[in-house]
Amino acid sequence: MLLVPRSYGPTPAVRPPSPFPAAEAVPALPARLRYTWNNSRHPAWRAARRALDDAPARVHAVVSHERRGRLNIAYVGLSAGRTNILQLLEQQRDTLGMSTVGHEHALVAWRDLARGALPPADLVVIGAEAARLSRLPASRSITAPFRVHLTVGIPEGLDALERQISKRERWQFRRDRALHDWAWTEDSSPRALDFFYQRMHLPTMATRHGDRSRTETWPVARHAILPHGSLFFLTDAGERRAGVLCHWSADGTTLTTRLLGVLDGDEHLYRDGTFKAVYHHLLRWAREHGVPRVDFYGTEAFISKGIFQWKRRLGPRVELPPNHFSTKRIRLYPRRDTAALRDFLVSNPLLAHRADDSLAPVYFTDEQRPPRLDLSARCPGLPAPHTVHLDSFFHGAAPDPQPVQP
Repeated sequence: MLLVPRSYGPTPAVRPPSPFPAAEAVPALPARLRYTWNNSRHPAWRAARRALDDAPARVHAVVSHERRGRLNIAYVGLSAGRTNILQLLEQQRDTLGMSTVGHEHALVAWRDLARGALPPADLVVIGAEAARLSRLPASRSITAPFRVHLTVGIPEGLDALERQISKRERWQFRRDRALHDWAWTEDSSPRALDFFYQRMHLPTMATRHGDRSRTETWPVARHAILPHGSLFFLTDAGERRAGVLCHWSADGTTLTTRLLGVLDGDEHLYRDGTFKAVYHHLLRWAREHGVPRVDFYGTEAFISKGIFQWKRRLGPRVELPPNHFSTKRIRLYPRRDTAALRDFLVSNPLLAHRADDSLAPVYFTDEQRPPRLDLSARCPGLPAPHTVHLDSFFHGAAPDPQPVQP
């Protein structure tokens, strides 16, 4: 990766050579197939992906060991969960002062999991197709989506759009806008993509996520997203400070954010409101151009995740993904009743599937640990918060989430 030294001056007329091959030198078909395989909404592609993902008789299991052995977490199942689900759980464990010291790997058979032979860990998380999970034990467990999408319906009027956004978020955007000379521009040329990917997206991913960074490759961005997308920049006093590459649905009704970044990954552009302003300007652009929906793309179904807490302030609905992830689930099994695991569960409420497969925000609690209702899940269409008492979660036949009484 090439990181260009940080600069807030004008973009030089003579730019350094791009670290990426020229567009014509990069095979387009493999990139397009890869993107379609991972993201297609078409029923045939989704069915093929589900069938292949569910085919192996044995799956990979990883036990993530905590430094002092207080909270070991195992992930079993779909490979995407090792980078999405397990890494997030490790990060959330880190915030409680419990760091990751190493990993243990094995192959396990679905038939063994079906008879309850789970890996040795305090918390076991299994990621699989919903049909596969239906054949596994369900007692003392809770099931959540593998991923969710946060999608904003765009009304006709600006006042209606702003009313969907939280009052605090509206106030912060107005305050930050008064301090900047922001403007919203579109440039979907390959040259603009080169600048965005090199100077904004990759540095931002490195700054924000480090070794845990994951993103689309340059060929996918160039040949699969850009030809069916739009690239926007937020400028300040005429200079590009942030950008977002979006992808259009085939029917043109949904604009999905795919890659984002701020200039050189600079943290100052997060603190001064520039990064958040990208979302506000995108929603306003969509309203002005009659776009019905803006999809903020996928995230894990944990309410405690920072990106969920931020994006929910913009008034999105929580939906299952439109691609193959729509039928994938995770199931959490507590294996040992410990103070560390209770602390972890209370700190990480999640969106769980109810008996009718609808979603509800679920908060864990016990006599010493009140539910973390400060981590709000308030979104259009979601029911009121539900709670699960940890005594029933650890020792009952099945948790029975109860609505929080006003």
